[in-house]
Amino acid sequence: MSIPKVQVFVDGENLVMRYQAMLAADRKPRQGVIHVKDAFVWHPSLTTWSCMDIQRVTYYTSATGDQTKLRELKATVANTDFESFHEFDNEIPRGVAQVLPRVYHKSSKSRKTRNVDINIVIDMMRAAHTNSVEILLLYSGDGDYIPVIEECMRQGKTVWCCSFSSGLNPDLFSAVDLYVSLDDIFFLPTKQST
Repeated sequence: MSIPKVQVFVDGENLVMRYQAMLAADRKPRQGVIHVKDAFVWHPSLTTWSCMDIQRVTYYTSATGDQTKLRELKATVANTDFESFHEFDNEIPRGVAQVLPRVYHKSSKSRKTRNVDINIVIDMMRAAHTNSVEILLLYSGDGDYIPVIEECMRQGKTVWCCSFSSGLNPDLFSAVDLYVSLDDIFFLPTKQST
């Protein structure tokens, strides 16, 4: 059975803002979460789907500070490995690689910069025009990506999206081929009142 090749695009600014909002709402994180305030959030389960062959994971974020701080953030992201598992290979990792950091400087702790969005759009369009991947996987709840998602789909690519429920643009959910919530990956279940 052929496993589709996937390229992953992570809007780190969106994910970390939503993750921190859920922390502020008293959600309890699961063990294994890697978090750098205002810049980076990751969990190893983000890339352990058995139905895909991940070619590359690129993490886009921005941070304030000098070049030393930006280099430290890049190193933190680059030191985060990902593994692809294939159920067809008896759960043996197909490979391990580093998450590629794309860290942009911002002058103030504004909520979000345009550099991240612009570069994700450019890279998704490049991937949509190649035959090297079948699926584009976007980690973001930002509705600004809907036009590029639609264009990538017109180019024949399958587009999946994962995000937190917090701040999810409701139109994004129905704009993609598959949507998956990240809530249960990053957070312990909430207690249900009976």
